[in-house]
Amino acid sequence: MNWLLIIGLVIAGIVLVLAVAATGMGVLFCGDIMSYTAPGSKTLSPSGKPAGKALVAYNPGLSGEARRAAETIAGDLQSKGYTVSLAGIKSADAANISGYDVVVAGGPMYWGRVSNSVDAYLKGLKPQNGVKLGVFGTTGWSEPNTADMATLGQQVAACPCNGMLNQAPVIKTLRNGEAAGIDCADFVSAVLQ
Repeated sequence: MNWLLIIGLVIAGIVLVLAVAATGMGVLFCGDIMSYTAPGSKTLSPSGKPAGKALVAYNPGLSGEARRAAETIAGDLQSKGYTVSLAGIKSADAANISGYDVVVAGGPMYWGRVSNSVDAYLKGLKPQNGVKLGVFGTTGWSEPNTADMATLGQQVAACPCNGMLNQAPVIKTLRNGEAAGIDCADFVSAVLQ
């Protein structure tokens, strides 16, 4: 009798896990866990005199597409003369934003919303006066998706840091594939304006 109970509980557990995964909650849960896989940071120095300091804080996501986007954004900022800290969103380096001229945060979007770790990071930001803020979300779409952009805009608008900024944050959903590099360059140009 005990064996039947144990087998029944195991089967019920498997069914529950599959049900959660099928509804997308599994992707959201796993995607947020991925924010802990980028615990450190690295500094990219420009050639020549620095134009300023920039922080790119990111959640790498399940596919790694958000990590690649963050690296591309950091490289573009570096090429424009910024000393860039590229940091995992849960790292100590990402938590301290003092002294930065530009702060960029981003990660994957699941079911139309940027990951919980990015949302929580934005809600905890307390930028200094004059800081330029950029927020990106990576999507699996190869074409622009206006619904994702609208949702990302709503999430960023709800962040308390908006009242502390001199200019509105720049928001961009970054597409998958070849268009991602162009999207990143456009995003960086818009943030630096």
